[in-house]
Amino acid sequence: MTPPPETVRDTGPADGSAVVLLHSLFFDGSMFDALVAELPARHRYIRPDLRGQGSFTGSGRAPTMDVLFDDAVALIESRCNRPVHLVGSSMGAYVALRVASRRPDLLASCTLLGATAEAEARPEIFRALETAVRGNEPDIVARIEHTMFGDVFLGDTARSATRRHWAQVFAAHVPEVADALHGVYTRPAMVAELAAIPLPLLLVAGELDRAKRPADMAAIADRVPGSRLVVLETAGHTPVIEEPAAIARELVSWWATPPNSPHPDNGGRKS
Repeated sequence: MTPPPETVRDTGPADGSAVVLLHSLFFDGSMFDALVAELPARHRYIRPDLRGQGSFTGSGRAPTMDVLFDDAVALIESRCNRPVHLVGSSMGAYVALRVASRRPDLLASCTLLGATAEAEARPEIFRALETAVRGNEPDIVARIEHTMFGDVFLGDTARSATRRHWAQVFAAHVPEVADALHGVYTRPAMVAELAAIPLPLLLVAGELDRAKRPADMAAIADRVPGSRLVVLETAGHTPVIEEPAAIARELVSWWATPPNSPHPDNGGRKS
């Protein structure tokens, strides 16, 4: 199914190179607004609300990672006439990983943030979070914030307005986002599919990430030749929100690297 037009933010010149950005669990396509503001205006930026979240609700299909993969493929095929730069954050990264493995012909590049190729290592923790989301428990927004953001961002008074904005978004999505949460933590492993990925990946991890470790991203880099791992020391699980300027620099550099060419910093570094 092609995502309904009203659920997709599509900005920039129609003939620009397309960048498709897939958002994290608990967010929507607007999570990339600050990042897009840091990126070159010559590109076209396509930011869908993923099924089960934001404005794309009531679709009748459970938002599993494979269903979201189908949605992403339909979106790219319907809106783009040449390969795209695909960027996925957390839940969006699980979808992007499937596109890279199963439909690499659609991609000029692929960037993953805050993900793993393994099945969920601690499903009981996320099962409890799902119960809290479905019950709209009083502390649920604080629990989501603690999961999605690192301590540097949470303690920065200069970014209190940004935190308040996302707290309001989280509150507005509860409990409807529970099905998407279920799809994330019940996803099957993708380790066996990594061998099918023919293009190098840019992998970005937050050193302060409580949901996924930088080692999870390193394990992907080790299995996909030419991939590059960047670890941001002051970011948590959502560097797109926490460090948009840093992410923009990494993307611009990665997009300028010819396919299958080793990056000068290939192998991982901290930033």
